[in-house]
Amino acid sequence: MFDFIKIKAWWRDWKMKINTCLLRSSAGSIGKGTLICPPFQSFNIKQMHIGANSRISESCWIQCIDAYAGEKFDPELNIGSNVHIGRFAHIIAGGNMKIGDNVVIAERVYISDNLHGFENIDMSIMKQTLKQPGPVVIEDEVWIGNGVCVLPNVTIGKHSVIGSNAVVTKDIPPYSVAAGVPAKVIKKYDPDTGKWERV
Repeated sequence: MFDFIKIKAWWRDWKMKINTCLLRSSAGSIGKGTLICPPFQSFNIKQMHIGANSRISESCWIQCIDAYAGEKFDPELNIGSNVHIGRFAHIIAGGNMKIGDNVVIAERVYISDNLHGFENIDMSIMKQTLKQPGPVVIEDEVWIGNGVCVLPNVTIGKHSVIGSNAVVTKDIPPYSVAAGVPAKVIKKYDPDTGKWERV
């Protein structure tokens, strides 16, 4: 008898490999062992670089914006090695965005280094130019929980954890746990005690 579970897993793996192979010709670079699961949405990945052995789950929208509302941009999105990005993530770069190595991004996470303009009340929002307050940097070993929003001009420090549904509007220092709207540090690692202490 056929083992349908094994056949389904084999077919899923082959779909990921084929999809990744097709995307390699369009992307800036995709490292060895990295897999991008279909369906995957992007209108421009030629300025996206992904390291080795990373995985982008199904239904993600990851994009570099090179033009919007008549304005040109020169984006670059660098995703490190051994990065896992969960389903339905939306990552959009209009400038320079960096996601380090060994980062875990859960499902339905939104990360952007740009914002829609809205100040001109005589023009629809979609026709107004994008604002770029500053880059987004996610350092190595960060864990970003379900439903988190990471807004522009933010650095999340090494080995930090962002709790589910938090909205990150300011820098988070390394070795911290942050949660809430807006996200605030609630724990820090104390190298003297070797423990995670409440703030």
